[in-house]
Amino acid sequence: MTKQHRLSETCRTALGSAGDSASAVEELLSAEYSRRLLMVRVLLERGAAVADSAGRLPIGKAAWELLARAQRRAPDRVREVLLDPQTGVWLARTLRALRRTEDRSPAETEEKETTDQEPFWTGFGGLHRLAASAAALAGLPFRIEVPVVDGEVLLPCLGRAEPTTAEPYATVEVRGGPGGIEVGNVRVPDLPETSVPGWSGLRRLRAECDGRVLEVVLDDLGQPPAGGTGRPARLSDEEYAGWRRRVGAAWTTLVRDHPESAAALSAGLLSLAPLAHRERLRPHSATSSDAFGCVVLSAPHPDDEDAAAAELAVTLIHEFRHSVLNGLMRLAPLHDGTDEGLYHAPWRDDPRPLVGLLHGAYAFAGVTAFWRTRRLLDEGPAGQLAHFEFALWRRQTRAVLDTLSGRPGLTAAGRLLVDGLTAELGPWPAEAVPEPAATLADFAAVHHRTSWRAHHVRPAPPSVLAAAAASVLTGATATGAADPAGHTVRTDPEGCRLDVLALLARLRLTDPAAFARLRNGSDDVPGSSPADLALVAGDLARAETLYAAELDRSDRSPRPSAWAGLGLTLRARGTRPSPLLLDRPEFVRALSAELDGKVTSLTLASLMADAGRD
Repeated sequence: MTKQHRLSETCRTALGSAGDSASAVEELLSAEYSRRLLMVRVLLERGAAVADSAGRLPIGKAAWELLARAQRRAPDRVREVLLDPQTGVWLARTLRALRRTEDRSPAETEEKETTDQEPFWTGFGGLHRLAASAAALAGLPFRIEVPVVDGEVLLPCLGRAEPTTAEPYATVEVRGGPGGIEVGNVRVPDLPETSVPGWSGLRRLRAECDGRVLEVVLDDLGQPPAGGTGRPARLSDEEYAGWRRRVGAAWTTLVRDHPESAAALSAGLLSLAPLAHRERLRPHSATSSDAFGCVVLSAPHPDDEDAAAAELAVTLIHEFRHSVLNGLMRLAPLHDGTDEGLYHAPWRDDPRPLVGLLHGAYAFAGVTAFWRTRRLLDEGPAGQLAHFEFALWRRQTRAVLDTLSGRPGLTAAGRLLVDGLTAELGPWPAEAVPEPAATLADFAAVHHRTSWRAHHVRPAPPSVLAAAAASVLTGATATGAADPAGHTVRTDPEGCRLDVLALLARLRLTDPAAFARLRNGSDDVPGSSPADLALVAGDLARAETLYAAELDRSDRSPRPSAWAGLGLTLRARGTRPSPLLLDRPEFVRALSAELDGKVTSLTLASLMADAGRD
């Protein structure tokens, strides 16, 4: 049932490409299936003793034999159940719990069992749920006990039952035969996707365009495998219809304009885990290495529905590339674990490790390729947005590839990714982008990097800053304190919404009326300021005045990103600000704090205008 897998030439090509490959996805799914089988084997061999100690639902013979029967009758159905993203999440979580349990003494284990909310045996007993689902889908007659957790039984690929039990953690029998499937006292409908009292069916989405089909589970029953959110409420019929409509529109876009990506998604996208909408133009999406083929994503904000097809299409490409890279990394690690640095990742607010840069570079190479195509097809505001996104992400992705290039911690496979993507994206900066999209993309890229440094990079020691401040007060400049060699990266929890200029740029390009409402104060975007709005609008004189006023206020601390805004504004006005404002904002910010109001922000910028130019 399992076989050896290695990085084939097809997968090597996919690793270094901004494009997508259905053939590589099929190979990765085969490898993931073998991996899941091995995880089940480990659970059987090492978990039985722990589960037996609980005395409630021992793992072993019954579940394995039922899975084996289903495998003989309908191997494709067993594969479907084992590849279900919720199965991957359950296996990974249970094996992690097993490792923790094995590290404890018997006394510690007993104490843990009395204090944990969910008993060990319910997690280990998930194998019985898998066996029940596989047998039901294979059409076998069977009986098997399964765990009940908080009054519910989740059967992979089928749905969720709520049988009557005396306790929140209990067992019930699942029965299958000619009369249908029963979970305790709950009868599963003949069409399991439907819902009746006590049973919530797992619904699917099917989209078709020009003969190409996408079929995925819309999983609003299980815990989302990523994103840090609790289990969402069951979608209403109206919400389900909205997702069906959006997926259909996105699928048409993908099939007709991005056929390679459509083929890869058709081969390996297994489920969508929907979340409620977030802020406008700030959709949320995520993946988990435990759940190959699952994308967690929020519904579009109601004001963004007109652009939902393109946004959903690029989100699917983006997040699915994370799944693909997770699969590739299991065949060939990209780094050796020796690099412990934290770096700027322009798609995140927080500092990220090397593996985060590798993941982001791979995902956003695909995003950049998507917008590179769209800008040649879309017109009007959608076309302007496509130009902006292409200009922004070709720059940000290339910056990350430059950071990764030559890192000693990269393996041969890691270098293949970096070198391949660098070569493919290499000619793209020469492709012209019209105004105002080009300038707005430049603003957004520089603002994010500079704001990130202002938040997360700690400059020279206080004694050095004090000396630098004294020099400034005498009219001199002291650039030595700005030497990045003495700086460290430490995560600032206040460093959030660093994408604010990109968000405002998108609004200006796609909804000028909404942008105007922001400028006149009748609406608000979290994380933005009137100075940011003036900069994005091109009102540079007002932006300079507002940024300076914010930085010079004595009644409260300014946003660190205000230094980024001031530096961009002065650069755009042609006043040749100090490069330190944009390249070493952490130093300028710390120096301003050391001066404690003795010098205004504009005076400081003027005094330092020649600092760092040599």
